[in-house]
Amino acid sequence: MKMRAPFRKSFGWSVAVLMSVVAGSAMAEMDASGQAAITLSPQARISLVPLMDQTLTESGTVTVQPQDDGSPNGALSEALPRHCLMSVRVTLGADQAGLEAGKMICVTEDRRILELTPAASIEGLGECQSSGGVACGRYVISTEQSGTLSLQMAGRLMPQPRNEQN
Repeated sequence: MKMRAPFRKSFGWSVAVLMSVVAGSAMAEMDASGQAAITLSPQARISLVPLMDQTLTESGTVTVQPQDDGSPNGALSEALPRHCLMSVRVTLGADQAGLEAGKMICVTEDRRILELTPAASIEGLGECQSSGGVACGRYVISTEQSGTLSLQMAGRLMPQPRNEQN
């Protein structure tokens, strides 16, 4: 009596079910063009590392490097790429500065170029200093002080539209 036939049938069935589950979850992270995107949940912990020391005496834009800062499992659909940059708009006011998240652009190891403008708040990136009789006359950003990006809602780093012109 051969016992292999049921094993082969159940093994083949298990492989088929496993492949459909894997394919289904992978397709869930694809955008409309079929390219993979990275989903960030509000639970993601993202630090913003300044690229250089800067002192702003007027409103302007600075560039930082977003990095995963120990996000819990499931907060990111895949690891945040090492090659990411993000702009932050700094608006100086009389008493305080406003920080607004700009566009985040990442290049993955497999050369996908992804972008996202997150709905998020930024804390701890730089500090106001008094200057010229104004409480927040300048804003100082140091490479030794990272900020925190707190997502207000889930976001997706989506493939950047490619320029199809020759």
